Amino acid sequence: MDDLLKTDESLKKRVVQLEDKLDDQVTKILDLSRLGAVFTSIMDLKMVLPTVMETALDIVKGEVGEIVIFDLNGRQESVSWGLSPKITDRLHIKTGEKIYEIIKQTKEPLIIDHVNFKGDNLSGVGSVNIESLLIAPLKTQDKVIGAITIANKKPAGNFDDDDKFALDVLGSFAAVAVLNANLHQEALKKQKIEHELELAQQVQRTLMPEKVNTFEGLEVFTFNAQAAQVGGDFYDIIEVADGKYLIIVADVSNKGVPAALIMSTVRSYVRVVALNMDSLAELASKINNLLCHDIQNIGNMFVTMFFGLIDLSKHVIYSVNAGHPPGYLLSNGKSTKLKTGGLFLGQFSDLEYKEIQNIIKHGDRLFVFTDGLFECVNSKGEMLGLANVEKFLLQNEHTSWERLLSKLKGLLEKYSYDEGRVDDTTLMMVEVKK
Repeated sequence: MDDLLKTDESLKKRVVQLEDKLDDQVTKILDLSRLGAVFTSIMDLKMVLPTVMETALDIVKGEVGEIVIFDLNGRQESVSWGLSPKITDRLHIKTGEKIYEIIKQTKEPLIIDHVNFKGDNLSGVGSVNIESLLIAPLKTQDKVIGAITIANKKPAGNFDDDDKFALDVLGSFAAVAVLNANLHQEALKKQKIEHELELAQQVQRTLMPEKVNTFEGLEVFTFNAQAAQVGGDFYDIIEVADGKYLIIVADVSNKGVPAALIMSTVRSYVRVVALNMDSLAELASKINNLLCHDIQNIGNMFVTMFFGLIDLSKHVIYSVNAGHPPGYLLSNGKSTKLKTGGLFLGQFSDLEYKEIQNIIKHGDRLFVFTDGLFECVNSKGEMLGLANVEKFLLQNEHTSWERLLSKLKGLLEKYSYDEGRVDDTTLMMVEVKK
């Protein structure tokens, strides 16, 4: 009977112990959950890692520790609390594998007792003794992105399964916190880039004239659509003398920021050189030499450009076509292709360009555009092509700009099937009014 009573009391005592332990585990899990919420709310990785490190040491009663993040290039980012990366890199399990390599493989927490390691500390002065280790992965979606290492249980002793469980849970929260912080930083970088691109787009727009420009005896209309936020198409109208107007339409052989930078360079060169030019052929040659010097270290970029000089006093248009799609001069139902000139700009220095002239009169229209206008394709893979563009322009020779632009956009919609071939598109129409 006494033995039964003793057994009953022993069982009750054991039940109480288990209940207390269960309560402790529940409390610890709740505490870890609260800490996890704190971790995942921190969006700065430089703040996340020290916070996790301090928390880990406190929860498992460790003496020193380290937390490392593995990146895709094999490098590590770490935060140490008395445990130097030089030391953890030298720590192995009995099979000879480094501790972080085994954590990457098993994806499970690990306890190593009786380490008996002595080495330099973080500062390189003195030494640190390691008796026991507790390592847990930073794991999310079955992927190990880092690890937490805690050394030496306080007071003297070994880490147990409760410590391993706690650090494993903490590592899972830490992994989410690290990913959140990285995603936040990437979002900030993307936001900054987008903001800078928006500013670049605004600057680029200011470099090009208004969509509609009215001069004495001349009206100029333009349409510009870029494949990216900034692009390589460019147009300009410069009154170089009374009754004389320089018309420029250019296309850089690239998209995005590189093309936009070359474009702004082209604009600067044109505006400087045009002030003292003797002819369009000379202007084209000088611009080419300047670009050859700039582009030679960039790569295989080049610029196609149409130069037009309208002299209203003589009713003449001079033109030079440097590798650009032909300009079309429409007069009385007929079109004249302006395609004479020479090679594109920026690849071959000291080129000579040929200049031609055509008579213009009241009501004539000049159309100049970039290749994005005609190189688009429909659902059958058919390109719009120069012939169809010329036909469209002749059919709308006397159509108002607003109506012509509306019809053109409708035509382009039919040839916008292949998004991969979308290019910057520019169209300029110059109408002689006297």
